[in-house]
Amino acid sequence: MGKVVPLRTATKQPVLLSVVDAVATFLARDWTDNTRRNFTSDLKRFNQAFGDRPVGDLNAVDLQSYLNGLTTRRGGVERPVSPQTYNRHFGTVSNVFAWLERNDEVERNPMLKVERRKLGERLPRPMTKGQLRAFFGRIDDLRDKALFSLLHGSGLRICEALGLDIEEVDLEAREFLVVGKGNRERVGYLAADTVKLLRRYLRERGRPRQGPLFESRHGTRLSYARAYGLFRTYSDGLEKDGISLTIHQLRHSFGSERAGEMDALLLRDLMGHRSLRTTLQYAQVNGESAKKAFKIFDRNHE
Repeated sequence: MGKVVPLRTATKQPVLLSVVDAVATFLARDWTDNTRRNFTSDLKRFNQAFGDRPVGDLNAVDLQSYLNGLTTRRGGVERPVSPQTYNRHFGTVSNVFAWLERNDEVERNPMLKVERRKLGERLPRPMTKGQLRAFFGRIDDLRDKALFSLLHGSGLRICEALGLDIEEVDLEAREFLVVGKGNRERVGYLAADTVKLLRRYLRERGRPRQGPLFESRHGTRLSYARAYGLFRTYSDGLEKDGISLTIHQLRHSFGSERAGEMDALLLRDLMGHRSLRTTLQYAQVNGESAKKAFKIFDRNHE
């Protein structure tokens, strides 16, 4: 009988973890639904780029080239992604390799040698009054109109709105409890038009007392992807200077319309911003509010 070679000294080469398997294991960790959804979206491209390559073979040059090559389609033309989107993908891939390094799947995190983009100050981009009128004028569906009215009238992020349950919304008091970024809870308030739309929408559904506020046609919670698809349909052709509208601009419109009309600290809390500096950017966008506030002050002190 031949000599048995202990496993630790065998000459057989170890099976190297592929990019696809590494991503699948990373995504299987205990993330919040929103975090997992965002990571999954970013890492889909990463999988397509590297597939079955051993994750330990990727170096900084490979990863820099991948990030530099990220594109998006705007106005029917393929363009490089914005610095903000580049940095989001940078952060996602960095998270993956930091986790791989902690688990000894790679010797060193190659993302440490990859460059993050420098960002200039990026002001919010609210929709114009004309765009808002045209957008809402196209929507006949009660659910869709109620959803987008909530984003514009209460300043919610789309993931916050889709995560709402009926029992968290008090239509009589016109307020709701929402979980925002960092799992921070805050109280939000409903515009009068949104309350009317929600009442009609829930009445159409048979006045349910619990469950998702916004449902799909199959009775499940309305998905992030479906909401984005609906927004693209209703906003088609409303772009300005060849730049398509984004669903987040409904929230930007909420902030811009109220900047200068209310205390910045109150607006920060309504929008769930962590930093007051983020909220103050809306004051720079809404020059009309600053002009109006100046005239009122000047008139009161003549």
